[in-house]
Amino acid sequence: MDSRDVHEESMDEQYKNHQKMDVHNKNNHPLNNHTLKGEWNHLKEAVKQKWADLTDDDLNQIEGNHDKLVGRVQERYGHSKQDAERDVGEWRRDNQC
Repeated sequence: MDSRDVHEESMDEQYKNHQKMDVHNKNNHPLNNHTLKGEWNHLKEAVKQKWADLTDDDLNQIEGNHDKLVGRVQERYGHSKQDAERDVGEWRRDNQC
């Protein structure tokens, strides 16, 4: 293993650590589906404002499930899964949910 491989491993590890940090909200509590589901009826309007291409049927099928929301954003907007995850994560942090 040359020094470049070590550096690349280090960057990969840094990325993984950054991703782990990104799944926590401002109060340093892990984001989870329970939080999103518990607030879903209240959050639907904010979701519609952020992603206007999501239909009412989409919102009913998502039912506050984080993974389903990511999938619908990915599908409707043609984002990669990583971009959809990032967008939903940013939205959740901004809305503290």
